[in-house]
Amino acid sequence: MTTIAELVASAGGLLHKRDLVAHGATDRHLTSAVRSGSVSRPRRGWYSTWPKGDPRHVAVAVGGRLTGASALHLLGAWSWRRPPVTVSVPQTASRLRRRRGVRVVWDSLDLSDRGSTWAVDPRDALARAVIDADSFEDAVLLVDWAREAGIVSDDDDAAEVLSRLRADAAGLAAWSEGGAESILESVAGTRFRRAGHHVVRQVPIKGTNKVIDMVVDGIIGLETDGRAHHADRFEKDRAKDSDIARSGRIPFRASARMVRDRWRSTADAVDALIHMAGGARPVAEVGNSSLPRVLGPRGRRRWRLAMPRQGIGQELPTVVC
Repeated sequence: MTTIAELVASAGGLLHKRDLVAHGATDRHLTSAVRSGSVSRPRRGWYSTWPKGDPRHVAVAVGGRLTGASALHLLGAWSWRRPPVTVSVPQTASRLRRRRGVRVVWDSLDLSDRGSTWAVDPRDALARAVIDADSFEDAVLLVDWAREAGIVSDDDDAAEVLSRLRADAAGLAAWSEGGAESILESVAGTRFRRAGHHVVRQVPIKGTNKVIDMVVDGIIGLETDGRAHHADRFEKDRAKDSDIARSGRIPFRASARMVRDRWRSTADAVDALIHMAGGARPVAEVGNSSLPRVLGPRGRRRWRLAMPRQGIGQELPTVVC
């Protein structure tokens, strides 16, 4: 006989009483399952096999669904740290069970038609996550990941999703040009662009089947590497560095620690190499000249973007403190 826990687990870890009853469960069966600890009841009518500290369990217990970075984190979103739990509830919600450290946001009723029983639709979660991000860099990181994961497609699609809660967030689509395949590539690219460098991602090396993570100012062929170096990987990386050099660029390899913990010295090294090579090379595109300007915090927002004036290009990005 199939147990209550097996039925709930097969549904993804959360199931309503009516669905269990449809499978033949009785009140006695449900009570026994809860007392045995094989399932828990985060909220009246709902049964779960998730641990009580699981963000999904917490969201249901509060009376809503996961949203923002906490929902995207469970889908594999890139992040340096585990985000706090944010719970979406409809504007008409009542009888919520508040939890310390859990943020509750009231969303429009149309969000209830999208997503799952425990989380809002990933595109709605993204719109919330970017405006709640601790920094502009974290916001771009989420958009880069969403492009790589296929949650948003082209620039127009990304801009539509990102502007659902704040109009200026649509400008993140310009800062996230796509092509980043890891948290290191995303962060390094954003930092270089904010410093005024021209960055092109995923640049093919002519005459090979290899691709450079990013080219900075037309000179530096930059590779980011978060993996431990084994003998076979080491040889392949050195061979790729040689191919980058033969393509007329200076190879530079940055480890995870160099990006996360020693960025200032890493950026200084890249600047020195560009200077030694005679300065940035002319590129086909203007690049940073059309990027929305990054503004300082206001209220709950840790970052904002200047709204572009119609028909007038933006200057190189600067940070207003």
